[in-house]
Amino acid sequence: MVSGVLLVDKPVGPTSHDIVHGLRKKTGIDRIGHGGTLDPMASGLLPLFLGDATKMSGFVQSHDKSYEFDITLGISTDTDDSQGEVLSRKPLPEDLSDEVFRAILSGLVGDHMQEPPMFSAVKQKGVPLYKLARKGITVDRTPRLVTISSLELIARTDGVVSLLVHCSKGTYVRVLARQIGEALGCGGHVSRLRRISVGRFSVREAVGLDVIESTWSRGDLESALIGPDRIFCDLPSLELLPHVPPALQKGTLIPGVWISRREGLFHAKDTIRIMGKGGKILGLAQALLGSEETAQFPGGIPVSRMVLVFRTKTSFDRGVSSLSQGPVAVF
Repeated sequence: MVSGVLLVDKPVGPTSHDIVHGLRKKTGIDRIGHGGTLDPMASGLLPLFLGDATKMSGFVQSHDKSYEFDITLGISTDTDDSQGEVLSRKPLPEDLSDEVFRAILSGLVGDHMQEPPMFSAVKQKGVPLYKLARKGITVDRTPRLVTISSLELIARTDGVVSLLVHCSKGTYVRVLARQIGEALGCGGHVSRLRRISVGRFSVREAVGLDVIESTWSRGDLESALIGPDRIFCDLPSLELLPHVPPALQKGTLIPGVWISRREGLFHAKDTIRIMGKGGKILGLAQALLGSEETAQFPGGIPVSRMVLVFRTKTSFDRGVSSLSQGPVAVF
């Protein structure tokens, strides 16, 4: 069974579900999930999880993301994007300079409580908010903590500003656009949105739908997949001794006596890699002790607990030359 992560460069138009449905229909692979919804008007990086890789989706979805987006100033819509109904039109401030604009952006950097928009997939008593919004119903939404790590001005021409944002999971760029428009006193909405990264993965690595079509036709879809070796390569790790039983299961406690080497610093409750012979990743674990403590306790004390086990079968190089990142594992 084909398993791995496929980085797709989603075009404007289809929904994330449309992309998943199309791939299921084309390949016959039932277990496909995506790593974070993109609206139909949005383009860019959409990680897809095929087969057993669906177990990893929660880890990748929690990563920070970055977007390039345009705000059309002076026009507010009910969806905060170009697909909504126009609510108001106002003139732009006459004294709007780059300095004034950057001051507004700097005030939005940091931790904030952000209220999800009514036109969103967040559920209220099991019903997506956008379904209520389409009926003209507005309900109270619970604000959520989001982090804006950076918010930069890229360009500004004729009432349209282009920005680059790096933010935490769950951030609504459309809400940012509304806040910026309100701060300027003229309103605004997102008129272009492109996701350019999820965690350490960039849209530059992603493949278009035409590439997916051609690799599947050649029977070579695996050449476009990446596996856990690369996805989690930045995590600290514990390498097991060669004689350790290979049949690890979720929940397995790993005692210090099994450990041959530690790499990187970590704290209790952090997610870490468990590595086997030859540097092969066996799975992910939750650390029960910090990296410095693991060397201080008797060897029989459990130092971590398995939370996800990979069934590694083989390895391959990505076949698309422009995307080649070296050998990765199928699991």
